[in-house]
Amino acid sequence: MKSGSKVTKSSRLVTTTVLGAVFGVICMLLVRYTAQVAFWPIGVSFLLHHTVMGLAIGTSWLKMNWAAHGALWGALFGLFLAIGLVGAVPNAWTFFSP
Repeated sequence: MKSGSKVTKSSRLVTTTVLGAVFGVICMLLVRYTAQVAFWPIGVSFLLHHTVMGLAIGTSWLKMNWAAHGALWGALFGLFLAIGLVGAVPNAWTFFSP
């Protein structure tokens, strides 16, 4: 099998996505039981973020424009960061105040 074959690329995508989900579950459980953080939305945000990170690593073989690639993954990772903050901070300016 060639190193750049379709089978290798799809197995890389599946492997990195599954490993991202596994480590997301590990991080979600660690933060839940060690830091006493709520399962929703922070724990789910960890799970989704790690899964999408695995997907992003797996799709790094795609031939895309660098700007489109950055915009796509930036939007997805930003979305999961926003999910983690749902209901956590009522005032967005809290981040900027000393």
